[in-house]
Order: sequence, then structure tokens, then C-alpha cells
Amino acid sequence: MFRLAAFLCALCAVSWGYFCLHIVTPGKWGGRPANCSSPLKSVQPGYVIVLHTAGGSCKTRAECNQQMTNIQHYHMNNKGWCNIAYNFLIGEDGKVYEGRGWHSEGAHTYGFNDISLGIAFIGDFTGRSPNAAAWKALKHLLHFAVENGYLSSNYLLMAHGDVSNTLSPGQHIRKTLKKWPHYKH
Repeated sequence: MFRLAAFLCALCAVSWGYFCLHIVTPGKWGGRPANCSSPLKSVQPGYVIVLHTAGGSCKTRAECNQQMTNIQHYHMNNKGWCNIAYNFLIGEDGKVYEGRGWHSEGAHTYGFNDISLGIAFIGDFTGRSPNAAAWKALKHLLHFAVENGYLSSNYLLMAHGDVSNTLSPGQHIRKTLKKWPHYKH
């Protein structure tokens, strides 16, 4: 099975010029079942909100799994939310971790939760930028979302602080996002 996955990843890299998108599902990172499942207003949302978790970062699968369970525990037990707030999270191991997934309303940005995908970099990025592997994972996630009908092809990309009174996701991330074609502020 591993050889088939490696072959498909190599094929993906050659045909798209991308490395394969690796999405780690809640069952693989140790997630608990959600207590909710409100759908997004549209199957193809028109907005992406980029945030950071403001906690510890992670550079290995084991560290990221631990951060994911910590974030979910905090959101569900301390905040009283029905699940982790974000649709997807990105670790500096270059992997995308599924939170609420493609079709569920998030709890990340007031006024945008039901019309956007909330994608958070795992860590506090007020003082630095995520590494290259994390940025690549974001690009590939967005490409995959558009190509597979999970995101409108004319989506608008925004930093959390563009639509909320917050420092998230930090100036380093915002500075990079401003150079991307879908960015709007």
C-alpha cells in the first residue's frame, strides 16, 4: 500500500508540479467526535480566512497530533464549542490537519463562520512566519479545494485580522498573503 501511495504522490508531483497534499483526518490525529455539524451556506464558499492558533507550533507528525488534541480539548472543554473551531489546520511538518472539514460551519471568525473556510497555521506567528513546508501546504490545500469543488474559483483570501479586531495571524503571514492573487483587504 505504501508503494502505491508513493507512486500516486510522485505522479501528482509530476502532473501538477505540486507535491501531494497530505490531509490528516481526525481519526488519524486522535480527534474526538464533534457535537455539531452545521453546514456552510454554500458548498463552494467564496472566502478563506487565514488564522493562527496562537499556541505552540509543531514540526513533526507526533508534535502536530499532540497540538491538535490540545486545541480540540481547549475549544470543546474550555470554550464550550462543539468542536475545534477551524476547518483545517497546517503544521510546520507540511501536513494539513482536518478540523471541521470541507462542509461544516466553523467558529473562527464572527460574521464569516458559515460562508468561509477557516484555515489556521498551528502556532503563534506574531513574531515570525511559518516555514516553507507550511506555506506550501496552504497553497496545495487551496489549489485542491478549487480543483475539487470545495471552494469557489474566485474566492477571496483574507487574514483574520482583516475582518476581526485581532493580531491573528500576525504581520508576517499578512505580509505574505498580500502578495497572493486572491488576497483582499
